[in-house]
Amino acid sequence: MPINKEAYIRYKIIDECLTDRFHPYPTMDDIVRACEDKLGKSFSISTIQKDIKVMKEDEALEYKAPICFSRSNQGYYYSDKEYSIHTIPLNSEEIESLEAMTDVLSAFTGSRISENYNQAVQKIFASLKEKTLQQEKRYKIIQTDSQIQHKGFENFEFFLHTIVKKIPVCFIHYSYKNRHFNSIIAHPLLLKEFQNKWYLVAYSEQHKCLRTFGLDRVSNPIMLKIPFHDTPSEITESYFSNVYGTYPLPNEKKQKIIFIANPLLSEYLKSNPIHKSQIVKKTGAYGSVVFELELIPSQELLNYFIQNSINIKVIKPQTLYKKVLESLCNAKINYSKK
Repeated sequence: MPINKEAYIRYKIIDECLTDRFHPYPTMDDIVRACEDKLGKSFSISTIQKDIKVMKEDEALEYKAPICFSRSNQGYYYSDKEYSIHTIPLNSEEIESLEAMTDVLSAFTGSRISENYNQAVQKIFASLKEKTLQQEKRYKIIQTDSQIQHKGFENFEFFLHTIVKKIPVCFIHYSYKNRHFNSIIAHPLLLKEFQNKWYLVAYSEQHKCLRTFGLDRVSNPIMLKIPFHDTPSEITESYFSNVYGTYPLPNEKKQKIIFIANPLLSEYLKSNPIHKSQIVKKTGAYGSVVFELELIPSQELLNYFIQNSINIKVIKPQTLYKKVLESLCNAKINYSKK
């Protein structure tokens, strides 16, 4: 007999409650409230008790959920900490498909993914182990950059949870520039990766606007029981759509940025644009190209022009040209002193 759609949704909600490591041992009231919040209607305790019984005992459902009640914690839990109704055994065809992607999966372990995700990938590897050992040794045909474990990534899953659940946080933030610590109250909205580093975008109560915080400078985060300041998604999405990198320069607006690149770098930029707004304005007789960007100038864009100053010259705006020139002059003076 087919599962009632609403009942199936309740099973998923119960599973979410029992696998939420930030709120272990949910009570019956917690589970009922979660079902009511998600489905927008009232449920009796007996309904949820029947759901739990079905998840544990219904052979047709094949969940065989190891749900137990802890008297000491007065809440429910899975006796098997690794269990979830979403854990489905792999068949032989799926194993063969995953085997072909082992190298790709291995590229996403380490600093890019939290410990729980690493464990999930390792479980997939374990399911392939028996079959792989029976076959001829397979050599890797994909080689990726090894990722360094950056400081602060241990808080990635914490912030992911607070973004999904819309929970305000407080943390200590260290300023490399000012060399001091600040206590920040923030409302997390987005986790962004740029050049193998992770950043938290959040509404900052101190700054009264969206701010970017490098995870390497964040420590001791805690969740707060205060109202969440929800920023419209279109504002969050546009926060980076007009910026290269993560840190817009202060008091700058979206504007046209024009620069000229030598022939070699021009070919690279044609294939790998700095930003989606990049267009070719003019091509010189010997292959040099004048490019145009429409962006809010950022620290990362400034750094890009400085690092490629041998191959690039900024034409407009003058303010950006002067910042590049000033940085190069300072670098020359500092280098000459050594």
